[in-house]
Amino acid sequence: MGFQSPAQDYVESRIDLNNLFILHPSATFLIERGNLSYVVDSSLNPAPGDEVCYELFGEQGIGKMMGRAIITPDGDAIEGSVLDDLLIHGVVVLQVMKVWDDRLPF
Repeated sequence: MGFQSPAQDYVESRIDLNNLFILHPSATFLIERGNLSYVVDSSLNPAPGDEVCYELFGEQGIGKMMGRAIITPDGDAIEGSVLDDLLIHGVVVLQVMKVWDDRLPF
């Protein structure tokens, strides 16, 4: 038996990014493009202004919904009849940028 340590009130938990950023774990996936990783939630309905993960002609991409078009990071617009072949996989909820490269000497 005995008394609890007063220091137990100040014990911090470890950082868990899943708890901080992922609302729907079973509907969330990760896409990596260069030094960026995108966390995509497929349970959310996209709205104008949202960044979305899409598939067009077998190629995955990330773009921003603007009205009846999707604007790619290159500035190209996907619009018109091409949208009939476009499949939206989900809404981008988080971007993670890798800034550390352990292959580079510092």
